[in-house]
Amino acid sequence: MVSMLAIVPFAAAIIVGGFWLSNSEIEPDHYRRIGVWFAGGLVSFLLLNVAMILTWPTGSLSEDIGWALFAAIVGGFGGLMMGIFEARAISRAVEAERQRLRREAIEQRNERLDEFAAVVAHDLRNPLNVASGQLELERMDRDSEHLETAARAMDRMETLIDRTLTLARSGHVISETEAVDLAELVDSCWEAVPTADATLENEVTAVIDADPDRLRHLFENLFRNSVEHGSTGSRTGPDDSVGHGSTGRQSPSEDALERGSANLTIRVGEMSEGFYVADDGSGIPSEKRDAVLDDGYTTTDGEGGLGLAIVQRIVEAHGWDIDVTESDGGGTRFEITDITRTDSSEKDTYTRSKTPIQP
Repeated sequence: MVSMLAIVPFAAAIIVGGFWLSNSEIEPDHYRRIGVWFAGGLVSFLLLNVAMILTWPTGSLSEDIGWALFAAIVGGFGGLMMGIFEARAISRAVEAERQRLRREAIEQRNERLDEFAAVVAHDLRNPLNVASGQLELERMDRDSEHLETAARAMDRMETLIDRTLTLARSGHVISETEAVDLAELVDSCWEAVPTADATLENEVTAVIDADPDRLRHLFENLFRNSVEHGSTGSRTGPDDSVGHGSTGRQSPSEDALERGSANLTIRVGEMSEGFYVADDGSGIPSEKRDAVLDDGYTTTDGEGGLGLAIVQRIVEAHGWDIDVTESDGGGTRFEITDITRTDSSEKDTYTRSKTPIQP
């Protein structure tokens, strides 16, 4: 006689499997297929054993019933396991296909961006260089306010071309990364950006896994954005964006640097699964915080938002997340999360302040 105790483990496994399935990552669309496997295993194994019972009867009805019940439970258990294995295999195959399609889409986008960068480099730089050369020759013979304005406009065009090229290339998928000491990189980036009398508070000590060149572009663009648009001398109203209008004969960037860095403090600190860059400047209105990361965003002074668009592309290329919020000082805070650290997170933190004097 088949002992009823022999049925208990298989029955328990079926019950546990059902609870596990409801909490697993297997999509509900596969439940019906798993149910078919369960019913098929139960029925087929039961019919096989019924045929065996009819061929070799035990002579006892209770034993025959026990045998049939055991066969049904074991068959159902086997069918359930086969259904789960198949569903997981299908899920892995679907996810692999999604990843393949995503990589192909990214590669196609990168190819288009490379083509765009080549067009920019060739079709814009060449005539700009010719115009700049002619302008310099004219300024050698005579100088005027109009020629100076034209020279500043050409310098501005050169900057836009450089940023556009950086934007086109910053979104490429990152295939190789290395351990990057954030404290050293932040200090290096701060020294590379004109910051006037703004102050840096560097509180990071983490070592993260990243592409150092693109991470450098990320910090430099965030610092430049804060310094140029984070004036603390006068708070902006709701209708202002992150930019400010140019005054006098200065170029927009020079004017923004002069007014935007007064008494400005920029803090780089650590947070759960990432870091942040915050300033105590004028801030960004809540309804415009998502828009400033878009490629086509334009500030009130006419400057395209390429700097922050580059930041967004770099974050996406690393597989990180970025969020724009209000800082404790009422300015802007950029939070970059979902970052892999390669050091111990229990290191002591300290603050280093820098106020470099730019020539």
